[in-house]
Amino acid sequence: MIMSKRISALFVAAFTAVTVAFAAKPPEDPDPWVNYDEAIFMDMDLDANIETPELQKSEKLPVRKYMRKLADRLARQNYQVELDRDDEVMVVVIPLDRIFQPNDTLLAPSFQTQFTPLLAYMKDPGMFKVVYSIHSDNTGSERYNYDLSQKRVNSVYDWMLDKINEDLIVIPYALGDTDPVASNNTMDGRRTNRRMEIYFIPGPDMIVKARSGKLK
Repeated sequence: MIMSKRISALFVAAFTAVTVAFAAKPPEDPDPWVNYDEAIFMDMDLDANIETPELQKSEKLPVRKYMRKLADRLARQNYQVELDRDDEVMVVVIPLDRIFQPNDTLLAPSFQTQFTPLLAYMKDPGMFKVVYSIHSDNTGSERYNYDLSQKRVNSVYDWMLDKINEDLIVIPYALGDTDPVASNNTMDGRRTNRRMEIYFIPGPDMIVKARSGKLK
């Protein structure tokens, strides 16, 4: 049977459209290392960094179970631990009076006691992306509080450099008094607002292990 030119053209167009659509369909298991780049993360704000990288549906449950287990372990070590992003991200909160003297930017002797146990979660640079933020109360000007937070961020970063894998992605934020979690009108509220938050976000190795059922 001879196919008319019009029918033939329609067949070719339909076949091409299906082929293009199939080729454009993203892979079910995209490479988690694609776009896993410190330079990209440095340009993101805090919220965007917490949301990146995203998890596929099949990865969510094992990651959540793993994060809950880690959070429970750290809570038993007397850390203040929270879970974010539907339990996909673990957040460790450390009061700044355990890290710095008032209005000081040099690390207090108690800092190592607070931070050293967390280094165990930073050995494999592919398991977590680590994001941390330092906050102040609103005592003093906005400029002063930001500068103080920035200097404190730098002190923590400099201390970490010699103790973590050089390939670990660590993104710091100095937020000053812009994100209070309590009233600044009371002494207890100001103490609560002066804090360091450390976000442990799933990295490529964790994602791969979650896919393969090896995340224990």
